[in-house]
Amino acid sequence: MNVGRPFKRYLITGFLVLAPLSISLFLLFWLVSWIDGLLSPLIHALTGRELPGLGLVAALFIAWVAGWLASNIIGRNLLETTEDLILHVPVLNWLYRTVKQLTEVFSPGGKAQFRSVVMVEYPREGVYQLGFATGKVRREEGGCVEIMTSVYIPTNHLYIGDILLVPPERLRSTSMTLQEGIQYFLSAGASMPEHLSTQPNKVERPAAHGAGCAPAAGSIRQEPAQEE
Repeated sequence: MNVGRPFKRYLITGFLVLAPLSISLFLLFWLVSWIDGLLSPLIHALTGRELPGLGLVAALFIAWVAGWLASNIIGRNLLETTEDLILHVPVLNWLYRTVKQLTEVFSPGGKAQFRSVVMVEYPREGVYQLGFATGKVRREEGGCVEIMTSVYIPTNHLYIGDILLVPPERLRSTSMTLQEGIQYFLSAGASMPEHLSTQPNKVERPAAHGAGCAPAAGSIRQEPAQEE
């Protein structure tokens, strides 16, 4: 048994898992310290003494207020207005949108949760990609109704990737759990299990089809962009 390969795989995965956690803790520590430094002079002037942990209490209070605002109509309108202003600021809009999408994906009540790990033939015939099924969309064209599956294929760990709309019959369900799938992408494929089982995806058909509606066969191909 090659001991070096599992050690290297777990080491790389550990670094990649700890990196975002460390950054998050650093930003949280910075926020608490910033609030503490902002309020300490005021509290000292009013009471004549320091209050340890004031920044942490203030940060928790701000988080509670944000949650309360997001739970009522007036607060939601205020947050939407603030969000709209942020989205008009270059660079900051991309950062905000990325962080928001990540929180929606990984939060328990998120709108875009990963549902399962699937395999799709992409970008050309004979080449397969693993991705996360994130939802379904009902596509209508020329009287034909087809249920498509939204598949997210990370191209830079988990943070950047491609979104594909794939007919269910072109997907293969895999034996990988979501945790194994996330670890696979975080480790750049180093944590790929030695054995991977796949099976045809369950196809969900609409109640009615238009005339001449038949699922297309073949692989999903990435066409070159046309020059304008």
